[in-house]
Order: sequence, then structure tokens, then C-alpha cells
Amino acid sequence: MEWIGVAGIVVGLVFFVIAAMKGWNVLVTSIVTAIIIALTNGMDIAVAMVGGESSYVTGLAGFVQKNLLIFMGAAILGEYIDKSGAAKSIARAIMGKVGTKSPYLVLLGIAGVGAILTYAGISMFVAMFALIPLARPLFKECNIPWHLFCAAWSLAACSFTMAMIPGVPAIAWINAANGCGVSLTAAPVLGITGSVIAIAVSCVYIKFALKRAQAKGEGYEAPAGEVAEDDDRALPSLLVALLPLILLIVIIIAGSQLGVANVVYIAMIVAVVASMVAFNKYIDSQRDVMGNGAKNSLGPALFTSAAVGVGTVAAASVGFTVIYEAIFNMPGGTYVSAATMAAVLGGVMGSGSGAVGIIAGNFLEPYLATGVDPAALAKIIATSATIGGALPNSGAMFGMLAAMGLTHKNSYKHIAAISIGAGLCALVAMIVLANIGIV
Repeated sequence: MEWIGVAGIVVGLVFFVIAAMKGWNVLVTSIVTAIIIALTNGMDIAVAMVGGESSYVTGLAGFVQKNLLIFMGAAILGEYIDKSGAAKSIARAIMGKVGTKSPYLVLLGIAGVGAILTYAGISMFVAMFALIPLARPLFKECNIPWHLFCAAWSLAACSFTMAMIPGVPAIAWINAANGCGVSLTAAPVLGITGSVIAIAVSCVYIKFALKRAQAKGEGYEAPAGEVAEDDDRALPSLLVALLPLILLIVIIIAGSQLGVANVVYIAMIVAVVASMVAFNKYIDSQRDVMGNGAKNSLGPALFTSAAVGVGTVAAASVGFTVIYEAIFNMPGGTYVSAATMAAVLGGVMGSGSGAVGIIAGNFLEPYLATGVDPAALAKIIATSATIGGALPNSGAMFGMLAAMGLTHKNSYKHIAAISIGAGLCALVAMIVLANIGIV
């Protein structure tokens, strides 16, 4: 029965992956996947779906309960930064220093802008939508192939700002830190070291990808229906544009060091209020910005939660017990085992934050009981889960590529090289440091 259960988990998740890649609704496919796992593991369908602590609905609702306000706060803040023109102001300031003579520096400048926005806790989707309108004219002027925007964006939003860099209010890192009982600035050496390695490897790759594209004679091709942007719009000054982001980051870092409870929520509220005041004259309607931001948070929150619901059912199955024990007892030590568990769950669920939510709710205690450093464990789990969550079946990947006007065929290689390749280089270094007691 146990191996039938294992097979059922594999079949269910393969179905989940294929359905996601074909563009099926994540909520619907997650329910079907959960039913497949429950049936093959001899679970009562009603109990597995809606009853008890290990049901699909309980897992989904629990993740929403813990994280909805974070999703919402980030989305509202992102809406203010987008609609006020603050993102464009920040981007223009950076690009003014970088210039447009070097395509490579333009790519790094775009990555830098995106990193600032995502480090401030703004959803990668929201930040991406704010950055695309600025990037297109720059790419056109420098004749940079548009698919390389995916490379710059991967460095900005799908790499070190997902979990590595200290103090980042990303969902995966928040859940891992809370689960292990550490602050958001915990494991600073691991975080900084991992970030430096990920950035360095990514920069090397971006240069390689650019030279390869240029050697092939590739250049910018305007998408159908592209229109020129209105450059006459008044924008907030750089200082005003940065103010809410600076407040957010400072409060999170300072509050984490001082042990302030619920520091992320406090920081989000302060940043949103600051945006309301600072950007008031640059937006048409406070009501619309707040409403659209709140609305835009629901989809990502629900889809991620649906993946957590599937993981909750899988984690309660007899089949997963076999998988868990094999990973837990694998050679290499606790950190290697935990990293493997996080990567596997991130991959099969197509969500790094969802995987961390499952681990935090079900599997942390045995790892913590081995006596490892909680801060190192949290950092390694969050980093590894986000690497696994960057596989091609990730729902976020489909959404991002569609918004960019790109496809897996012409652009996923950039995501794989940076989010997975550079991420793995950073993860290995972090595990080595953790094993010798440097955190």
C-alpha cells in the first residue's frame, strides 16, 4: 500500500505539472491532484478534502490566514509605486547613471531597479508590471533582444531577493524564519555570502547570454501593438519615490534586531501610509489604487494557497512517509537533507513559498531536534525551496513569461541559469558555511 501511495503522489503531481504547463486553472487542478493522492493512499476523500488538520481546505485556509495580509500589503504598495510613477522615477535615476551605451550595463541597471522593488517586499508580479514599460524603450534604443529582459528580471526578482539577502520580507523567508523561531535578519553571513555568489554568477551568465545573442545577430523586435509612452507625465523626485521603500526596509531590519513582534505588518502599514501621503498628487484616485492593489493580491495568494492545500494532503499520506524517511535519512547531514526536502517540495508544488509553508507546518521539528542552528536551517530551507519552485511547472513562471510576451522555449533557459544554476552555487556555499558553524 505504501508504494501504491508513493506512485499515487507521483502520478498526481505529474498531472499537476502537465495541467499547469497547459494553462489549466491552478485551483481546479490542485483539487483534482489532491483527490488523486487521497484515493491512491487509501484516505477518506471527504476527510482529506475538507476535514481535520491535514485536509486540502485546512491547508489552503491556513496559508491564507497567515499570509493574505502580507500579499495584500505588498500589492497595495506596489500599486502606489506603479501608478504614481515612482518606479519609473527610480528606474530613470539608475539608468541615468548607467547610460545606454553599454547593453550589458543596461541589463544590470534593469536588474538593479527590480531588486530594489522586490527587496522592499513588493510582489514580483507587481514590480515586473511597473518595470516593463521602462525597459522596452531602453531595449529598443540599445537593440537588446527582448528575451534578455527575462535574464535581468530573474536576477532581480527570482534569485537573492527571494530568501537569501538579510531582512527581505519575502513569503518563503518569512515562513521559514517564523517556523524556526528566528528574526528576518537571522543568518546574515549565509545570506550575504549566498547573495554575493548568486549575483556574481548571474552577472557572468547575463554577459555570456548577451554576447551569444549579439553573435547570432539578434536585436530588439517590437511586439505587435506597441505604443510610445507618455514622457510628459510629472513624476515624483527620486527621494520621494524611495521614501516608502526606505521606511519599509529600515523598519524591518531595525524591528527584527530589536525583536519587535509582527514587524512585517508594521512596516507594510507605515510604507502604505507614507505612499498615500507622498504620492497623493501623482495618482488619480486613492480609492482605486487601494482597491486594485487589494484585488491584485487575491490571485497570487489563492493559487499559492491551493498548492499548499495539495501539499497538506500529500504530507498526511502514507506514501509521503516513505519519501520523507528516505530524504530525512539520506547521507550528507541535516542541512543537505532539509535542502533536498525543500527543493523536492518546491519543485512538485511549483511554489517555493508553498513548499516552505508545508515544511514549517509538518517537518521542521525533526530537523530542529538534530541540534542544527535554527537560523541556518531557516535560510537553507527557504533558499532551496525557491530554487525548486523555479522549475518549468511553476505557476509564477507561466504568469511572468506571459506578461513579458515571452515563452518557455525562448526564455526559460535564462530562468534556469540564474534562479536554479546561480541559486545552487549559492546554496552549496551556504551549506558548507553552516556545517562549519559560520552563520
